[in-house]
Amino acid sequence: MLLTSLAVPSHLWTMVIPTARALAAAGHEVTVATAAPMAASHAAAAGVPMLPLRQMLTQDQLAADPELAAQAGFGGQGTLADDPDATPASRFGRFMAGVLAERAAAELIDRAAPDLVIRESLDFSGLLLAEKLGVPLVTLDNAPLELLARDPALLPWLNRSRAALGLPATTDLAAVTDGPWITWIAPGWTPAAATPPDSRAYQAPPSPHTPPDLADVEKPLVLVAFGSLLRHTVGVDGSPLARVVEALGTLPCTAIVALGDDEALAAWTGPRPANVRLTGFAPQRALLPHCDLFITHAGFGSLRESLTAGVPMLALPLHSEQPANARRLTELGAGLTLDPATASAADIAEATRTLLADPAYRTAAQDWQRRITALPGTPTMIRDLEALVRG
Repeated sequence: MLLTSLAVPSHLWTMVIPTARALAAAGHEVTVATAAPMAASHAAAAGVPMLPLRQMLTQDQLAADPELAAQAGFGGQGTLADDPDATPASRFGRFMAGVLAERAAAELIDRAAPDLVIRESLDFSGLLLAEKLGVPLVTLDNAPLELLARDPALLPWLNRSRAALGLPATTDLAAVTDGPWITWIAPGWTPAAATPPDSRAYQAPPSPHTPPDLADVEKPLVLVAFGSLLRHTVGVDGSPLARVVEALGTLPCTAIVALGDDEALAAWTGPRPANVRLTGFAPQRALLPHCDLFITHAGFGSLRESLTAGVPMLALPLHSEQPANARRLTELGAGLTLDPATASAADIAEATRTLLADPAYRTAAQDWQRRITALPGTPTMIRDLEALVRG
């Protein structure tokens, strides 16, 4: 079984690595394909075989190749090139389904012969590989509200890639993305109109992490994390992190703030209140069950993990589908949303006080926790994947 992931740590770790580990533990031959630098830096922690793709580039590599970046419509720092004549879906398609997907798929076709392809929902190289080889395709839906990934306006770019790989053009995006879409959140998160026809919900595999010693932590405990892409998009200094830390320093709580990596921690010049513990990385899934509030960028993996733990959230969405995730969170009553560009430290402190004081937010989050823990477990997911291979 071959699993494919874009060269983004949060995409790799949100669903791809946990699925690969579960399949390997069940006795299957598993390989995870991603960009060579990602494969090299994450292989030891992943604990599953990695296939390093030379033709799939990280954002740093793409930024160092201006000609290829221009072909892909990459604007740098996690943004797409500004094209006034293009729709958001066509810009998305150019970057996700165009030349970059074609390059990665061509390398996969030369190097892999799986019985089943499992791709994360924003990776189109796995989709192209499965069709070229005529093997079943499964999609890990790690961004359900990123509806651009299912917008027919990306088809011209996908068809360019298909033609380069000897596949016929299509006018039906749903037909080429057909097959099971696996999600680890209960039905109802994604509006019915945006849910793939064969959407299958399961519980996430158990976390391998154990939380740090929290014996000396004074409650309430607040966790803060803004995702693995922060330095590559708005940057730590361009994010609301300093204002969040300042706000938490005024409140009677303990806070753990993950800045993304050790480099960001070493470069931190913001406030350092006594009740706030700054760290490069925090074992988010292991910590959340012990938390009273999660302050987040509203990436879907983070939202899902928080709801699975029954923890309400304060969302400060930064880019991509995060504003849509934050709106949905607020609609469902499990959190509040602030504009990261304009929210002051006082605004953040006030919202944090509200979320900690009003039990309605935790009640709503715990309702989602019950729904998620009622889903079929990992053994059922594995049996369903095995059944696909058997036809």
